[in-house]
Amino acid sequence: MWLYRSLLVLLTPVILSKIRRFKKTYQDYRAKEAFGFWPSVEADLWIHCASVGEVLAVRPLVLQWREKYPTQRLLITTMTPTGAEQVVKTFPFAEHRYLPMDWRSSVKRALRKLTCKHLLIVETELWPNLLQLTKQRGLRVEVVNARLSDRSFLRYQKFSAISRPLFALPDCFLAHAQADAVRFEALGAKKVLVTGSIKFDLAVPPEVFQVNWRRQLGSRFVWVGGSTHQGEDEMLLRVHKALLQKYPDALLVLVPRHPERFEAVQALAMQSFERVALRTQTALDQWANFDVVIGDSMGELMYYYQASDMAFVGGSLIKRGGHNPIEPALLGKAILVGPYTFNFMDITEQLLQVNGAIRCQDEAQLTKVVVDLAGQSSQRFRLGQTALRFAEKNQGAVTRVLAEIDFR
Repeated sequence: MWLYRSLLVLLTPVILSKIRRFKKTYQDYRAKEAFGFWPSVEADLWIHCASVGEVLAVRPLVLQWREKYPTQRLLITTMTPTGAEQVVKTFPFAEHRYLPMDWRSSVKRALRKLTCKHLLIVETELWPNLLQLTKQRGLRVEVVNARLSDRSFLRYQKFSAISRPLFALPDCFLAHAQADAVRFEALGAKKVLVTGSIKFDLAVPPEVFQVNWRRQLGSRFVWVGGSTHQGEDEMLLRVHKALLQKYPDALLVLVPRHPERFEAVQALAMQSFERVALRTQTALDQWANFDVVIGDSMGELMYYYQASDMAFVGGSLIKRGGHNPIEPALLGKAILVGPYTFNFMDITEQLLQVNGAIRCQDEAQLTKVVVDLAGQSSQRFRLGQTALRFAEKNQGAVTRVLAEIDFR
């Protein structure tokens, strides 16, 4: 742990800069909590979610837990202000705190204000000081929806002096798949169970179908670039430029992964297109007047996917590793991914094997597939229905997780 703490000291200026940026950008950000200055909180269950994606992923688990234990109290922590906003929106019955940065003094300070015996960490958000100090205070710690790519596994192996004691701290890892379980065990995890991905149990909010953006957009071809990153927005915009040559009324809805990039992506789109709109400033019935709409809102990715005829899952044209393809699958959409999907390797590979998605190796192939599928509604329907059946078949992880964990 001494090596980790030394690295943490070196990274302190970067961490402080991030806190300052959050405080400057988000009016409601409670920066003191990042230093461990928590108001007192009592909870029967504490769930930690890094940001928006994890908050949305844990929704079915929280709802089933609450149905089973309606009187128990819930604390949810996040690292980011956008995650905090999603907690308030999704779980109004829960207490929220910002997770203290992983300095020992900050974590100790926060834990002194907490009365709780059970911590669930969503995915693999493992902070050494947090884990060590929560275990010292007698909390049971489990990692839910635990996944570990081969790339991350190799990185952890290089620093085994830090990683092996770290992976031995949680009481249990509830893993995505057998491949993840093998990696966790190789890194020293004490107990690993394969329960599947709770992200398959994500329920599409009823209001997504009730509002039905797709119906309001008419018959034009709409495709979405969901959770995109720097380096691939440019490629998607060029693909859309080619698409407009054959289908001049086509619409691209480009949804950047990180809100701090909304303005930059808008500016980028305006370099190539005259008709660019922001979702927050443009009514749905006006989208027909634009070539590109920037999805500058949080927590609405399901709405964007529902509005589309075809969905490209971002983070996969660059070496970011891709994002969750289950969301468009549950909406029965034709799904495209790039070559880099190691963050969701098992899910994506299975989806590709059953012909529920198409992998495009580069921008040129993506251009061809988008242009071809834009004119093939029956093929898009078949792809989407296959993806939907695949997603539904793999549901049930939440039930398995609840069966394995004693929440009392």
